[in-house]
Amino acid sequence: MTDKQHNWQALLQGRTPTPVQAQAIPALLRGEDVVTTARTGSGKTLAFLIPAAARGLGRAVRGMQPEVLIITPTRELAVQVRDVARELNLSAGRITGGITPQATRAEATGKGVIVGTPGRLKDLITKRELNLSRVQYVVLDEADELLSLGFLRDVGDILRAAQAQARTRPQVAMASATFPAELRSVAEQFMNRPTRIDVNVPGAPAVPQDVLAGASDATHLLVHTTRDDLLDTVAEHVRTALAAPGGCVVLFSRTKHLVKRRAQKLTTLLPHEVVAPLEGNMDQKKRERTMTLLREGQSRILIATDIAGRGIDLPEVRLVVHLDVASTAEDHVHRSGRTARAGQPGTNLVLLTPEQRQLWQSVRRKLPQALQPPVTPEEKQIDPAIQETQGRKQTPRPPQQATRGGPAGSTANAQRRRR
Repeated sequence: MTDKQHNWQALLQGRTPTPVQAQAIPALLRGEDVVTTARTGSGKTLAFLIPAAARGLGRAVRGMQPEVLIITPTRELAVQVRDVARELNLSAGRITGGITPQATRAEATGKGVIVGTPGRLKDLITKRELNLSRVQYVVLDEADELLSLGFLRDVGDILRAAQAQARTRPQVAMASATFPAELRSVAEQFMNRPTRIDVNVPGAPAVPQDVLAGASDATHLLVHTTRDDLLDTVAEHVRTALAAPGGCVVLFSRTKHLVKRRAQKLTTLLPHEVVAPLEGNMDQKKRERTMTLLREGQSRILIATDIAGRGIDLPEVRLVVHLDVASTAEDHVHRSGRTARAGQPGTNLVLLTPEQRQLWQSVRRKLPQALQPPVTPEEKQIDPAIQETQGRKQTPRPPQQATRGGPAGSTANAQRRRR
Protein backbone atom coordinates (compact mmCIF):
# COMPACT_ATOMS: atom_id res chain seq x y z
CA MET A 1 0.00 0.00 0.00
CA THR A 2 1.40 3.40 -1.01
CA ASP A 3 1.85 6.37 1.32
CA LYS A 4 -1.08 8.06 -0.40
CA GLN A 5 -3.29 5.04 0.33
CA HIS A 6 -2.18 5.09 3.97
CA ASN A 7 -3.18 8.77 4.14
CA TRP A 8 -6.67 8.39 2.67
CA GLN A 9 -8.17 10.28 5.64
CA ALA A 10 -6.56 13.46 4.30
CA LEU A 11 -9.13 13.31 1.48
CA LEU A 12 -11.83 13.94 4.08
CA GLN A 13 -10.30 17.38 4.68
CA GLY A 14 -10.35 17.18 8.47
CA ARG A 15 -13.72 15.44 8.83
CA THR A 16 -13.93 12.35 11.02
CA PRO A 17 -14.62 9.20 8.97
CA THR A 18 -18.17 7.92 9.35
CA PRO A 19 -18.55 4.27 10.44
CA VAL A 20 -19.16 3.09 6.90
CA GLN A 21 -16.11 4.99 5.64
CA ALA A 22 -13.91 3.66 8.45
CA GLN A 23 -14.86 0.09 7.58
CA ALA A 24 -15.28 0.12 3.80
CA ILE A 25 -12.35 2.26 2.66
CA PRO A 26 -9.56 0.10 4.18
CA ALA A 27 -11.19 -3.04 2.75
CA LEU A 28 -11.44 -1.49 -0.70
CA LEU A 29 -7.83 -0.26 -0.51
CA ARG A 30 -6.78 -3.86 0.24
CA GLY A 31 -8.33 -4.78 -3.10
CA GLU A 32 -11.32 -6.65 -1.69
CA ASP A 33 -14.71 -6.72 -3.35
CA VAL A 34 -17.16 -5.13 -0.91
CA VAL A 35 -20.93 -5.15 -0.34
CA THR A 36 -21.81 -2.20 1.90
CA THR A 37 -25.18 -1.54 3.48
CA ALA A 38 -25.55 1.58 5.60
CA ARG A 39 -28.15 4.19 6.36
CA THR A 40 -28.74 7.04 3.98
CA GLY A 41 -26.65 10.11 4.67
CA SER A 42 -23.88 7.99 6.19
CA GLY A 43 -21.17 8.88 3.69
CA LYS A 44 -21.36 5.91 1.29
CA THR A 45 -20.52 8.02 -1.77
CA LEU A 46 -17.15 9.06 -0.35
CA ALA A 47 -16.67 5.53 0.98
CA PHE A 48 -16.45 4.20 -2.56
CA LEU A 49 -14.88 7.28 -4.24
CA ILE A 50 -12.00 7.85 -1.81
CA PRO A 51 -10.37 4.46 -2.56
CA ALA A 52 -10.25 5.41 -6.24
CA ALA A 53 -8.66 8.77 -5.47
CA ALA A 54 -6.21 7.25 -2.96
CA ARG A 55 -5.06 4.67 -5.51
CA GLY A 56 -4.51 7.32 -8.19
CA LEU A 57 -7.37 6.11 -10.37
CA GLY A 58 -9.74 8.39 -12.23
CA ARG A 59 -7.18 10.56 -13.97
CA ALA A 60 -7.68 12.09 -17.42
CA VAL A 61 -7.54 9.49 -20.20
CA ARG A 62 -7.78 9.36 -23.98
CA GLY A 63 -11.18 8.80 -25.51
CA MET A 64 -13.88 7.03 -23.55
CA GLN A 65 -11.67 4.53 -21.69
CA PRO A 66 -12.42 5.04 -17.98
CA GLU A 67 -10.50 3.50 -15.11
CA VAL A 68 -13.51 3.74 -12.80
CA LEU A 69 -17.09 2.89 -13.78
CA ILE A 70 -19.96 3.80 -11.44
CA ILE A 71 -23.51 2.64 -12.21
CA THR A 72 -26.55 4.40 -10.71
CA PRO A 73 -30.30 3.85 -11.22
CA THR A 74 -31.23 7.49 -11.89
CA ARG A 75 -29.87 10.44 -13.82
CA GLU A 76 -30.05 12.73 -10.79
CA LEU A 77 -27.91 10.39 -8.71
CA ALA A 78 -25.40 10.05 -11.56
CA VAL A 79 -24.96 13.83 -11.69
CA GLN A 80 -24.62 14.00 -7.92
CA VAL A 81 -21.94 11.28 -7.76
CA ARG A 82 -20.05 12.86 -10.67
CA ASP A 83 -19.97 16.19 -8.83
CA VAL A 84 -18.66 14.57 -5.63
CA ALA A 85 -15.95 12.82 -7.68
CA ARG A 86 -14.90 16.17 -9.14
CA GLU A 87 -14.63 17.61 -5.62
CA LEU A 88 -11.98 14.91 -5.01
CA ASN A 89 -10.13 16.19 -8.11
CA LEU A 90 -11.07 13.12 -10.11
CA SER A 91 -11.67 13.54 -13.82
CA ALA A 92 -15.36 12.57 -13.96
CA GLY A 93 -18.14 12.60 -16.54
CA ARG A 94 -21.60 11.11 -16.81
CA ILE A 95 -23.44 9.00 -19.36
CA THR A 96 -27.21 9.10 -18.89
CA GLY A 97 -30.41 9.46 -20.85
CA GLY A 98 -31.78 12.90 -21.56
CA ILE A 99 -28.72 14.38 -23.27
CA THR A 100 -27.74 14.24 -26.94
CA PRO A 101 -25.05 11.87 -28.28
CA GLN A 102 -22.85 14.91 -28.98
CA ALA A 103 -23.26 16.19 -25.41
CA THR A 104 -22.57 12.70 -24.07
CA ARG A 105 -19.28 12.48 -25.97
CA ALA A 106 -18.26 15.95 -24.78
CA GLU A 107 -19.14 15.02 -21.19
CA ALA A 108 -17.47 11.60 -21.11
CA THR A 109 -14.45 11.82 -23.41
CA GLY A 110 -11.15 11.98 -21.55
CA LYS A 111 -12.70 11.18 -18.16
CA GLY A 112 -11.11 8.59 -15.89
CA VAL A 113 -14.36 8.20 -13.95
CA ILE A 114 -17.61 7.55 -15.78
CA VAL A 115 -20.89 7.64 -13.84
CA GLY A 116 -23.93 6.44 -15.72
CA THR A 117 -27.31 4.77 -15.87
CA PRO A 118 -27.56 1.18 -17.12
CA GLY A 119 -29.42 1.67 -20.39
CA ARG A 120 -27.13 4.37 -21.79
CA LEU A 121 -23.96 2.66 -20.59
CA LYS A 122 -24.95 -0.60 -22.22
CA ASP A 123 -25.90 1.21 -25.43
CA LEU A 124 -22.45 2.82 -25.77
CA ILE A 125 -20.68 -0.42 -24.85
CA THR A 126 -22.65 -2.26 -27.52
CA LYS A 127 -21.75 0.43 -30.07
CA ARG A 128 -18.09 0.14 -28.95
CA GLU A 129 -17.94 3.83 -28.15
CA LEU A 130 -17.31 3.11 -24.45
CA ASN A 131 -14.18 0.98 -24.05
CA LEU A 132 -13.82 -0.90 -20.76
CA SER A 133 -10.32 -2.29 -21.32
CA ARG A 134 -8.80 0.10 -18.74
CA VAL A 135 -11.47 -0.34 -16.06
CA GLN A 136 -10.01 -1.35 -12.69
CA TYR A 137 -12.87 -0.51 -10.35
CA VAL A 138 -16.65 -0.86 -10.77
CA VAL A 139 -19.24 0.48 -8.31
CA LEU A 140 -22.97 -0.22 -8.15
CA ASP A 141 -24.59 2.64 -6.21
CA GLU A 142 -28.11 1.81 -4.94
CA ALA A 143 -27.24 -1.78 -5.75
CA ASP A 144 -30.54 -3.25 -4.60
CA GLU A 145 -32.37 -1.23 -7.26
CA LEU A 146 -29.80 -2.04 -9.94
CA LEU A 147 -30.06 -5.77 -9.26
CA SER A 148 -33.87 -5.82 -9.39
CA LEU A 149 -35.48 -7.10 -12.58
CA GLY A 150 -35.95 -3.63 -14.07
CA PHE A 151 -32.19 -3.19 -14.46
CA LEU A 152 -30.75 -6.66 -13.91
CA ARG A 153 -30.18 -7.63 -17.53
CA ASP A 154 -28.41 -4.40 -18.48
CA VAL A 155 -26.31 -4.35 -15.29
CA GLY A 156 -25.33 -7.99 -15.77
CA ASP A 157 -24.29 -7.28 -19.36
CA ILE A 158 -22.21 -4.27 -18.26
CA LEU A 159 -20.43 -6.23 -15.53
CA ARG A 160 -19.72 -9.14 -17.86
CA ALA A 161 -18.39 -6.72 -20.50
CA ALA A 162 -16.09 -5.10 -17.93
CA GLN A 163 -14.78 -8.47 -16.79
CA ALA A 164 -14.26 -9.59 -20.41
CA GLN A 165 -12.63 -6.41 -21.72
CA ALA A 166 -10.51 -5.29 -18.78
CA ARG A 167 -6.83 -6.21 -18.74
CA THR A 168 -7.16 -7.44 -15.17
CA ARG A 169 -10.30 -8.44 -13.28
CA PRO A 170 -11.95 -5.23 -11.99
CA GLN A 171 -12.60 -4.74 -8.30
CA VAL A 172 -16.36 -4.50 -7.58
CA ALA A 173 -18.09 -2.52 -4.84
CA MET A 174 -21.82 -2.43 -4.17
CA ALA A 175 -23.50 0.07 -1.85
CA SER A 176 -27.06 0.72 -0.75
CA ALA A 177 -29.23 1.61 2.22
CA THR A 178 -31.22 -1.60 1.75
CA PHE A 179 -30.02 -4.98 0.56
CA PRO A 180 -32.64 -7.75 0.77
CA ALA A 181 -31.22 -11.22 1.30
CA GLU A 182 -32.32 -12.58 -2.09
CA LEU A 183 -30.25 -9.92 -3.87
CA ARG A 184 -27.00 -10.95 -2.19
CA SER A 185 -26.85 -14.21 -4.12
CA VAL A 186 -27.30 -12.26 -7.35
CA ALA A 187 -24.61 -9.74 -6.38
CA GLU A 188 -22.10 -12.38 -5.44
CA GLN A 189 -22.22 -13.92 -8.91
CA PHE A 190 -20.31 -10.86 -10.09
CA MET A 191 -17.91 -10.62 -7.13
CA ASN A 192 -14.92 -12.48 -5.73
CA ARG A 193 -15.58 -13.55 -2.13
CA PRO A 194 -16.97 -10.13 -1.22
CA THR A 195 -16.49 -8.60 2.20
CA ARG A 196 -19.85 -7.76 3.74
CA ILE A 197 -20.08 -4.50 5.69
CA ASP A 198 -23.45 -3.81 7.30
CA VAL A 199 -23.69 -0.61 9.32
CA ASN A 200 -27.25 -1.13 10.48
CA VAL A 201 -29.67 0.71 12.73
CA PRO A 202 -31.03 -0.67 16.02
CA GLY A 203 -33.95 -3.06 15.72
CA ALA A 204 -33.75 -6.24 13.67
CA PRO A 205 -35.95 -6.53 10.58
CA ALA A 206 -38.52 -9.29 10.29
CA VAL A 207 -36.23 -11.28 7.97
CA PRO A 208 -32.82 -11.50 9.70
CA GLN A 209 -30.85 -11.82 6.47
CA ASP A 210 -32.40 -8.64 5.07
CA VAL A 211 -30.56 -5.43 5.81
CA LEU A 212 -32.71 -2.31 5.97
CA ALA A 213 -30.63 0.61 7.17
CA GLY A 214 -32.31 3.99 7.40
CA ALA A 215 -32.55 7.34 9.08
CA SER A 216 -32.61 6.30 12.73
CA ASP A 217 -32.25 9.89 13.95
CA ALA A 218 -35.52 10.97 12.35
CA THR A 219 -38.77 11.33 14.23
CA HIS A 220 -41.21 8.82 12.71
CA LEU A 221 -44.90 9.77 12.75
CA LEU A 222 -48.18 8.51 11.30
CA VAL A 223 -51.24 10.70 10.77
CA HIS A 224 -54.64 9.45 9.63
CA THR A 225 -56.46 11.38 6.93
CA THR A 226 -58.80 10.83 3.99
CA ARG A 227 -58.39 11.17 0.25
CA ASP A 228 -60.40 14.39 0.26
CA ASP A 229 -58.36 15.93 3.10
CA LEU A 230 -54.94 14.59 2.08
CA LEU A 231 -53.52 17.73 0.46
CA ASP A 232 -54.97 20.09 3.06
CA THR A 233 -53.34 17.93 5.73
CA VAL A 234 -49.95 17.90 4.04
CA ALA A 235 -50.10 21.66 3.41
CA GLU A 236 -50.55 22.22 7.14
CA HIS A 237 -47.52 20.09 7.98
CA VAL A 238 -45.42 21.75 5.27
CA ARG A 239 -46.24 25.23 6.59
CA THR A 240 -45.09 24.19 10.05
CA ALA A 241 -41.88 22.59 8.77
CA LEU A 242 -40.97 25.63 6.68
CA ALA A 243 -41.98 28.30 9.19
CA ALA A 244 -38.32 29.14 9.75
CA PRO A 245 -36.12 30.25 6.83
CA GLY A 246 -34.15 27.64 4.92
CA GLY A 247 -34.66 23.90 4.70
CA CYS A 248 -36.99 21.96 2.43
CA VAL A 249 -39.54 19.15 2.44
CA VAL A 250 -39.87 16.11 0.18
CA LEU A 251 -43.28 14.64 -0.64
CA PHE A 252 -43.59 11.19 -2.23
CA SER A 253 -46.43 10.19 -4.55
CA ARG A 254 -47.08 6.81 -6.11
CA THR A 255 -47.40 7.80 -9.79
CA LYS A 256 -46.23 10.43 -12.26
CA HIS A 257 -49.82 11.54 -12.80
CA LEU A 258 -50.34 12.12 -9.07
CA VAL A 259 -47.10 14.13 -8.90
CA LYS A 260 -48.34 16.53 -11.57
CA ARG A 261 -51.86 16.86 -10.19
CA ARG A 262 -50.77 17.31 -6.59
CA ALA A 263 -48.05 19.80 -7.51
CA GLN A 264 -50.68 22.02 -9.14
CA LYS A 265 -53.00 21.78 -6.13
CA LEU A 266 -50.23 22.44 -3.60
CA THR A 267 -49.13 25.50 -5.57
CA THR A 268 -52.60 26.90 -4.85
CA LEU A 269 -52.58 25.84 -1.19
CA LEU A 270 -49.05 27.17 -0.58
CA PRO A 271 -48.94 30.37 -2.68
CA HIS A 272 -45.76 31.68 -1.07
CA GLU A 273 -43.73 28.57 -1.90
CA VAL A 274 -42.39 27.13 -5.17
CA VAL A 275 -43.51 23.51 -5.52
CA ALA A 276 -41.02 21.57 -7.65
CA PRO A 277 -42.19 18.29 -9.26
CA LEU A 278 -39.85 15.47 -10.24
CA GLU A 279 -40.89 12.37 -12.18
CA GLY A 280 -39.52 10.14 -14.90
CA ASN A 281 -41.45 11.57 -17.87
CA MET A 282 -39.92 15.03 -17.43
CA ASP A 283 -37.20 15.87 -19.94
CA GLN A 284 -33.66 16.21 -18.66
CA LYS A 285 -33.59 20.01 -18.68
CA LYS A 286 -36.71 20.17 -16.49
CA ARG A 287 -35.31 17.54 -14.12
CA GLU A 288 -32.04 19.42 -13.75
CA ARG A 289 -33.92 22.71 -13.33
CA THR A 290 -35.91 21.15 -10.47
CA MET A 291 -32.75 20.00 -8.67
CA THR A 292 -31.10 23.39 -9.18
CA LEU A 293 -34.11 25.22 -7.71
CA LEU A 294 -33.97 23.00 -4.62
CA ARG A 295 -30.23 23.15 -4.07
CA GLU A 296 -30.16 26.92 -4.49
CA GLY A 297 -33.09 27.37 -2.11
CA GLN A 298 -35.40 28.93 -4.71
CA SER A 299 -37.81 26.04 -4.10
CA ARG A 300 -38.35 24.41 -0.72
CA ILE A 301 -40.91 21.76 -1.69
CA LEU A 302 -40.12 18.72 -3.83
CA ILE A 303 -42.96 16.38 -4.81
CA ALA A 304 -41.72 13.27 -6.56
CA THR A 305 -42.13 9.63 -7.40
CA ASP A 306 -39.68 7.15 -5.88
CA ILE A 307 -37.07 8.41 -8.34
CA ALA A 308 -36.11 10.92 -5.61
CA GLY A 309 -35.73 8.24 -2.95
CA ARG A 310 -32.56 6.82 -4.41
CA GLY A 311 -29.54 8.57 -3.03
CA ILE A 312 -30.45 12.14 -3.92
CA ASP A 313 -28.93 14.51 -1.37
CA LEU A 314 -30.71 17.78 -0.66
CA PRO A 315 -29.72 20.38 1.95
CA GLU A 316 -31.59 20.21 5.27
CA VAL A 317 -34.66 18.14 4.43
CA ARG A 318 -36.77 18.88 7.49
CA LEU A 319 -39.72 16.70 6.56
CA VAL A 320 -40.40 13.67 4.38
CA VAL A 321 -44.07 12.92 3.70
CA HIS A 322 -45.44 9.68 2.27
CA LEU A 323 -48.56 10.91 0.46
CA ASP A 324 -48.96 7.31 -0.70
CA VAL A 325 -47.63 4.29 1.15
CA ALA A 326 -44.48 2.91 -0.48
CA SER A 327 -44.87 -0.34 -2.41
CA THR A 328 -42.14 -2.06 -0.39
CA ALA A 329 -40.29 -1.67 2.90
CA GLU A 330 -37.10 -1.01 0.91
CA ASP A 331 -38.72 1.95 -0.87
CA HIS A 332 -40.01 3.27 2.46
CA VAL A 333 -36.49 3.18 3.90
CA HIS A 334 -35.01 5.01 0.91
CA ARG A 335 -37.71 7.67 1.04
CA SER A 336 -37.31 8.13 4.80
CA GLY A 337 -33.58 8.52 4.42
CA ARG A 338 -33.89 11.86 2.66
CA THR A 339 -34.23 13.49 6.11
CA ALA A 340 -32.14 13.40 9.30
CA ARG A 341 -28.92 13.12 7.31
CA ALA A 342 -25.42 13.78 8.63
CA GLY A 343 -26.61 14.29 12.19
CA GLN A 344 -29.35 16.82 11.39
CA PRO A 345 -32.86 16.45 12.81
CA GLY A 346 -35.84 15.59 10.65
CA THR A 347 -39.30 14.07 10.56
CA ASN A 348 -40.60 11.14 8.50
CA LEU A 349 -44.40 11.33 8.20
CA VAL A 350 -46.80 8.71 6.84
CA LEU A 351 -50.18 10.13 5.82
CA LEU A 352 -52.46 7.11 5.91
CA THR A 353 -55.86 6.91 4.22
CA PRO A 354 -58.27 4.03 4.93
CA GLU A 355 -57.68 2.68 1.40
CA GLN A 356 -53.99 2.06 2.06
CA ARG A 357 -54.07 0.53 5.53
CA GLN A 358 -53.58 -3.02 4.33
CA LEU A 359 -50.52 -2.09 2.26
CA TRP A 360 -49.12 -0.13 5.20
CA GLN A 361 -49.46 -3.15 7.47
CA SER A 362 -47.46 -5.20 4.96
CA VAL A 363 -44.72 -2.57 4.77
CA ARG A 364 -44.64 -1.93 8.52
CA ARG A 365 -44.06 -5.62 9.33
CA LYS A 366 -40.79 -5.58 7.38
CA LEU A 367 -39.37 -2.35 8.83
CA PRO A 368 -36.82 -2.30 11.67
CA GLN A 369 -38.43 -1.10 14.88
CA ALA A 370 -36.28 2.02 14.85
CA LEU A 371 -37.96 3.17 11.61
CA GLN A 372 -41.56 2.57 12.67
CA PRO A 373 -43.93 5.29 13.86
CA PRO A 374 -45.97 4.57 16.99
CA VAL A 375 -48.82 2.14 16.31
CA THR A 376 -52.33 3.60 16.18
CA PRO A 377 -55.58 1.66 16.68
CA GLU A 378 -57.10 2.97 13.44
CA GLU A 379 -54.45 1.54 11.13
CA LYS A 380 -55.52 -2.00 12.00
CA GLN A 381 -59.16 -1.32 11.17
CA ILE A 382 -59.02 -2.58 7.59
CA ASP A 383 -62.03 -2.74 5.27
CA PRO A 384 -60.99 -5.25 2.55
CA ALA A 385 -63.58 -3.88 0.13
CA ILE A 386 -61.86 -0.50 -0.27
CA GLN A 387 -58.17 -1.45 -0.15
CA GLU A 388 -56.03 -0.17 -3.00
CA THR A 389 -53.58 -2.52 -4.70
CA GLN A 390 -50.17 -1.40 -5.83
CA GLY A 391 -47.61 -3.16 -8.01
CA ARG A 392 -45.06 -4.97 -5.91
CA LYS A 393 -41.47 -5.49 -6.95
CA GLN A 394 -40.86 -9.02 -8.12
CA THR A 395 -38.33 -11.28 -6.46
CA PRO A 396 -35.23 -11.20 -8.69
CA ARG A 397 -34.19 -14.26 -10.56
CA PRO A 398 -30.57 -15.24 -11.19
CA PRO A 399 -29.06 -13.24 -14.07
CA GLN A 400 -28.90 -16.26 -16.40
CA GLN A 401 -32.64 -16.84 -16.12
CA ALA A 402 -33.43 -13.17 -16.46
CA THR A 403 -31.34 -13.02 -19.62
CA ARG A 404 -33.12 -15.94 -21.22
CA GLY A 405 -36.59 -14.83 -20.16
CA GLY A 406 -37.94 -13.36 -23.35
CA PRO A 407 -37.35 -10.12 -25.22
CA ALA A 408 -35.26 -7.21 -24.03
CA GLY A 409 -37.81 -6.18 -21.45
CA SER A 410 -41.40 -5.41 -20.66
CA THR A 411 -42.81 -1.92 -20.77
CA ALA A 412 -42.11 -1.51 -17.07
CA ASN A 413 -38.50 -2.62 -17.49
CA ALA A 414 -38.01 -0.30 -20.44
CA GLN A 415 -39.33 2.62 -18.45
CA ARG A 416 -36.86 1.94 -15.64
CA ARG A 417 -33.93 1.68 -18.06
CA ARG A 418 -34.81 5.07 -19.54
CA ARG A 419 -34.25 6.79 -16.18
